[in-house]
Amino acid sequence: MKTLRHAALFVALPVAVVLVAGYVWYRTSETGERWRYEEKLSSYCAGLLPLEESAVFTGYNTETSLSADRQYGTGDNVYHHCEVADLYVSVGRIPAEADTAPERVDGILADLGPRSRDFLPVGLGGGWTGHTDLHSTSIVLPCTNKPGYIAVDAESDDSHATTTGARQVAELAAGIARKAAHHWSCEAELGDRIPPLPEPKGSSWPQSASGTCAGLGIPNDDLWIHWVKETPASAAALTERCALGETKARDEVLYWLSADYGLYAQARRAANGDLKPWEEPSGLAPNQAYATASCPDAPDALLTISATEYVHGAEPRFLVDTLAAFAERSVKLHGCTDLKLPSAG
Repeated sequence: MKTLRHAALFVALPVAVVLVAGYVWYRTSETGERWRYEEKLSSYCAGLLPLEESAVFTGYNTETSLSADRQYGTGDNVYHHCEVADLYVSVGRIPAEADTAPERVDGILADLGPRSRDFLPVGLGGGWTGHTDLHSTSIVLPCTNKPGYIAVDAESDDSHATTTGARQVAELAAGIARKAAHHWSCEAELGDRIPPLPEPKGSSWPQSASGTCAGLGIPNDDLWIHWVKETPASAAALTERCALGETKARDEVLYWLSADYGLYAQARRAANGDLKPWEEPSGLAPNQAYATASCPDAPDALLTISATEYVHGAEPRFLVDTLAAFAERSVKLHGCTDLKLPSAG
């Protein structure tokens, strides 16, 4: 019996050593770290985070970089909100009813659209429909095999507010969109790699505008509008912005022009409680005006102009004429028709 016990001991000790060594390797080696990360990703955020694109931000860390995973809603309204290092990511389904219920916004639909006032939104390129403004990045996928959409939104702080950082965030959002389309059996047109994003432009003369501020008809010697700030116009961008400013006092933005398409338009309708743009196709109020246009297989576009606090009593004729010039260029680019503009009275 002693001989058997000694033999068993000689077998057990090497096995234990191997197990301990394996555990230490799993916990401390780079390969083990990657395996742990892949294991965590299989269930974190419904398994929708892509490996390499997320590791750009997490460094394969599972202890602090994947720290919050919440699910909201049920059925077609389900969506997930997850932290990826210092990013806040939302991904989920948006039901087809969002096309026809613009007065109500909740779930991930409420997250869509630009957030930053420091940087204007630009399209992502690469065949993706969405935007980035260096702080928020969104992608929308219309499902072609059934009603509804897949949407992804990623919010970041100033540490990623460069074109390189925002491109990395956009690559993460695109990777999530690919996995989400497969996860929810949504057949959609997927894009390729995100190309380099355009650098933010400074202000320019109104007459030299060639992007989202083009064609406004504001002369360079205008008494009030001295400069514009714009981005390249793209039919793949679901949102456009144009800023009009002055230099006489504090170099401030005086007017914002915006154009929103698809689900972005629905989200903006619901957020605009003053003009109630879901009730009438166009409208004019003190210091603001809006117009709409019909777009194929999508909700009506919403186009607006609004004066900032630095404008006291905006002229209705200026609001309507400037909105008309902005809207006519934008809706034509996006293939929309039947533009309905307000009357200046």
